[in-house]
Amino acid sequence: MTNLDRKVIKNLAQLTIEEKEQFFDSFDIIQTDCDGVLWMLRDPYPGVGQAIQALRGSGKRVVYVSNNSVRTMADYRGKLEQLTGGALDERDIIHPAKVIIEFLQWRKFEGLCYVIGSSNFKSCLREAGFQVLDGPDEPVTESIPVVASIIADKQPVKAVIVDFDFNCNKIKLWRAQLYLQSDADCLFIAGAMDKVLPVGPTMRLLGSGCFVDVLSQATGRKPYILGKPGHEMGQVMKRLHAVDNPRRVLFVGDQPELDMKFGSVSGFQTLLVGTGGVTPEAL
Repeated sequence: MTNLDRKVIKNLAQLTIEEKEQFFDSFDIIQTDCDGVLWMLRDPYPGVGQAIQALRGSGKRVVYVSNNSVRTMADYRGKLEQLTGGALDERDIIHPAKVIIEFLQWRKFEGLCYVIGSSNFKSCLREAGFQVLDGPDEPVTESIPVVASIIADKQPVKAVIVDFDFNCNKIKLWRAQLYLQSDADCLFIAGAMDKVLPVGPTMRLLGSGCFVDVLSQATGRKPYILGKPGHEMGQVMKRLHAVDNPRRVLFVGDQPELDMKFGSVSGFQTLLVGTGGVTPEAL
């Protein structure tokens, strides 16, 4: 499904040849989600590689936009090079860790970051030169004085950053809560805002967006959202790719609440594919 003028939703398969040509000529950059659009778990969808290569052969720039910062750049390269025939520019691979780094550098941020995130997410920040405080991952003694000594450590944290963390726990959330409450100037930054994490055809797990919401409610603070569907992520990506006219960008995704909302708040055209299980009747 595509919105050609933001007011009308059309089924791409039902357009005339002339309408399809008009639509194809209306964008220069394609930003596409990865998980659930290009592949599901390990396996690419049939025909995806040929489609990407055909689009690039027609002069379109294809940018790969994921909320998954758990996957390393080497993993992204390996999966995408199979689809693109080996031609790949790493600047066209975007995930929240890269966007957050760009955001912090643009703000000339200096200071200590408390990070709830995966090992790869934290490694990206450290490799970019940022100080990262994290943990604890291990269980703590079930004692209020012990817990208080851990979470109220008075570290000079200037940014709390939350993304997907396999080992997220209440101690980490309490620690983040106190850093945000103790310093009104401490930045609150969110990466992936997925409320649901699909890990198979029938398994849906809690996503990191649930924990961001908990922190926001507990502290009364609204985060800078630097993953989909955040407006701030769109602003960073426009700077990264020198986008002058956002209507010349087409965002392709499978999730209305993440992908289509992100495209809409960024001013892009949007194309919803059916791999996320959304039916036309539900729109």
